[in-house]
Amino acid sequence: MRVVVRPGKERKLRNFYPNLYRDEIQEAPPEAGVAEAVAADGGFLAVGYYDPRSKVPFRAFRFDPGPLDRRFFLGRFQRALRKREGLGVFYRLVHGEADGLPGLVVDRFGEVLVLQVRSRGMEALRGVWLPALLEATSPKGVYERSDVEARRQEGLPERVGVVHGEVPEVLEVEEDGLLFPIPLALAQKTGFYLDQRENRRLFEALVRPGERVLDVFSYVGGFALRAARKGAYALAVDKDLAALSVLDRAALRAGLRVDIRQGEALEVLKALEGPFHHVLLDPPTLVKRPEELPAMKRHLVDLAREALRLLAPGGYLWLSACSYYLKVEDLLEVARRAAADRGVRLRVHTVTYQPQDHPWSLHVPESLYLKTLILQEDAL
Repeated sequence: MRVVVRPGKERKLRNFYPNLYRDEIQEAPPEAGVAEAVAADGGFLAVGYYDPRSKVPFRAFRFDPGPLDRRFFLGRFQRALRKREGLGVFYRLVHGEADGLPGLVVDRFGEVLVLQVRSRGMEALRGVWLPALLEATSPKGVYERSDVEARRQEGLPERVGVVHGEVPEVLEVEEDGLLFPIPLALAQKTGFYLDQRENRRLFEALVRPGERVLDVFSYVGGFALRAARKGAYALAVDKDLAALSVLDRAALRAGLRVDIRQGEALEVLKALEGPFHHVLLDPPTLVKRPEELPAMKRHLVDLAREALRLLAPGGYLWLSACSYYLKVEDLLEVARRAAADRGVRLRVHTVTYQPQDHPWSLHVPESLYLKTLILQEDAL
């Protein structure tokens, strides 16, 4: 099968961008399947999967000639493993396009893998890549959480459950000495926010004994528990009772105390009294489409305004966004607007991005999604 690319659009593939949209394709077969993308003059561009029903009809898997067979996928998984050497046994093993595996996400939790299939092409090739994944990693069990919005946009049914071996109902996730009992049924991505690991370490290094920490959108309390471990008072806020119960069990096991408040973030913030030396705002993916950006920025301003009201002199505001469409510039604008409303002067302590097991490919801008703005109150 061949997909002929419109003149001028071949440069995308030659610069290792994997996606072709309908208006970028000049000729294509009527049916779905593995296809070779070629320029209008017949020159080779890439090998990928073509499906006219997909939101992205052609996704490139390789930029050299060759099959998409078990050997190819085994090589991709082995390469992903090498890139993550030294990260322990809890990390993201496959980060979609940035690892040359468009539409696939795999997280490793010790001897268990949790995966998501987000595209029609990866779903169609399941019988080829899944055996290769098992060969490369030899897991005791594999659990699937293919119930995300991207999959629904592809017109694919949800798939949730064990796909290989034995998987415990509760995953024991260890991070820097803290143990989190994560139920697989917990409806948050693949079970644990591995991408905030480096931020949690940076945060713990900044917290001092006796300080007060407010962890909003806390999920299972990765930040709050580290604060408590440093001898700070920690208050965790989340609307997910199941996540808060995990936090409670993790705190009990570690011999730590974290206060818990269940509810919608903005309402809880408005009802609180400060001061807090650290306020963390780590909301879930707020912007999944470009047209949602203005409303979500207004919501973030509302959250940041309340957070600044609660911030102690010299305190830190941590503002995270896990959406490609929300840029660092947007976070800075949000912070400036909230600071103007409160009459607060801030300095940018640092900006961080996702860790190395969630690779950011220069050629795939969408692979950068997590940004965190760390601001300090800086009154003159």
